Amino acid sequence: MRHYELVFVLKPTLTEEERKTLVETVKGWITGNNGEIYNFEEWGRRELAYPIQKFNSAYYYLVNYKTENAELPVILERNLRLNEDIIRFLNFKVKPQKKESEEVAEAVEV
Repeated sequence: MRHYELVFVLKPTLTEEERKTLVETVKGWITGNNGEIYNFEEWGRRELAYPIQKFNSAYYYLVNYKTENAELPVILERNLRLNEDIIRFLNFKVKPQKKESEEVAEAVEV
């Protein structure tokens, strides 16, 4: 099972309804391709470090997901690039978080 983290940034001109629809679309791309979302965070509207497409602020979202499908990140990135309302994204593989029971077992072994 591979674990990934996706951060994407939406245009600040979108209405709340448009943002919700777009976020559900991104979640659908993940779950529709055998992905499982285990963490989702809405970071809200934040100032950008530098202007992107003449915008100085944007809406940030974080999605942690896991999948057996090695093609999912490629499919997801292609769809993110094609959507004009997503002005930036970063999708990368992460190490799975250890459960507390595994951490305790490792501490005992050492």
